[in-house]
Amino acid sequence: MNVIEPAGGQTTLSLYEYVDPDALEDIITASASKKSDVEVRFTVKDYLVTVRSDNTILIYEPLGAHRDTGGNPCPPR
Repeated sequence: MNVIEPAGGQTTLSLYEYVDPDALEDIITASASKKSDVEVRFTVKDYLVTVRSDNTILIYEPLGAHRDTGGNPCPPR
């Protein structure tokens, strides 16, 4: 599994504080033995974390984290 360091100014989070990594590993391992794809999703401090059975881990920023609409949710047409 590859780990990417956070960009400047960002902090790191310990996954162990939010989910049982052994249980997560058991789910992924069980899916591999059954030759089925699994995707586990959970949130950590408003970030969506997705762990896939192909050993891919995706972390999505909270919605609206970098969005500046000036109070208008829909841009003018």
